[in-house]
Amino acid sequence: MNHRQNEMRREKLMTKDQMIEKMRKINAKHKDNMESRKNALKTLMGGIPVGNKVFVLVPVEDLHIDESYQRPVQNHVRTIAEEWDDMKCNPLKINYREDGNLYVWDGQHRLVALKIMGIDYVLCVITVGLTQKQEAALFGCQGNGIKKPNPYDIYKANVCSGEEIDSAIKGMCDKYGLSVDKNNKKAGNLSCLTLARKIFEKVEEDREYFEWVLELLHKARWNELAQFHCHRVINSLYEIRKVLAEDNEFIQSKLVSHLRKSTPDELLINATVRYPQFKDESKKIKLYLIDIINCDMPINNMIEKWVRMKFKRKTEINCNEGLRRIVFLNLFRHILSILKAKRVQLIIILPLRIYCCV
Repeated sequence: MNHRQNEMRREKLMTKDQMIEKMRKINAKHKDNMESRKNALKTLMGGIPVGNKVFVLVPVEDLHIDESYQRPVQNHVRTIAEEWDDMKCNPLKINYREDGNLYVWDGQHRLVALKIMGIDYVLCVITVGLTQKQEAALFGCQGNGIKKPNPYDIYKANVCSGEEIDSAIKGMCDKYGLSVDKNNKKAGNLSCLTLARKIFEKVEEDREYFEWVLELLHKARWNELAQFHCHRVINSLYEIRKVLAEDNEFIQSKLVSHLRKSTPDELLINATVRYPQFKDESKKIKLYLIDIINCDMPINNMIEKWVRMKFKRKTEINCNEGLRRIVFLNLFRHILSILKAKRVQLIIILPLRIYCCV
């Protein structure tokens, strides 16, 4: 801690009486802005000392913001106002300057939100006599030594408080014997909490797709492996299930059969060998698993061969083409099964040409 920081620390650790004395000395040197100086002194004299801090109740209209070092007011200030919760709001930090005004050096967005809400008074922690440069230095280092809670810390707190999304995630994980922990290397651990939250924030149907994925991995006995519920695996399977509204039981059984013979690392290696042109690991795995499903589908060999030739002629494979391919194959599988039951022969050249033009 350098000399300047030590000096600032002594300024901040003044007692209430020392602050009052210093404010009076400042006011004695100046004859301008007398009403503001008088109000500030009155506010300080009504303050309550707690430990090394003095808490004061300040009229919102008496507080100023120095734009020379503060951030521009962001659009989310209206969200702060709409979702205001006194239990979550920390006191604003203010300083009384030589010019006789009170400046907010920490909490300007909360101040603007209070003005939007029409609140008249706000609780603050006050210091006296800091310069503009000292305020700016405090503003710049206010986050030092503060460690924000990670997503898993927030998850734990949300589950304890009964928050809907994280509680629903825990309920589904408990059903399949999974834990939710920041230790990604632990077996049976869901290590894609952020992705799970995004899915659960959507419609109920997406939660069903997510459960389909967990059920698949549980049947494949991947719960016993480390890093099997990572983002790339969960997201690739979720995207496949999302596109395929039908035959999900057939597809799940095929994927379970394949994954039982593989590990997460082997899955990524095989996907990378087949689709080296993609950097996105989730996309590689998705396309690779679609190929696995296609190979196992009991459909007309001519259709399969033709579609494979169509995709080999592509110079660049689009991620959605693989999904479109499996939907196309599913459609023909249903048509063939119906016609087979009626003993009708099908000429498939025309619809294949139509698909080629899509």
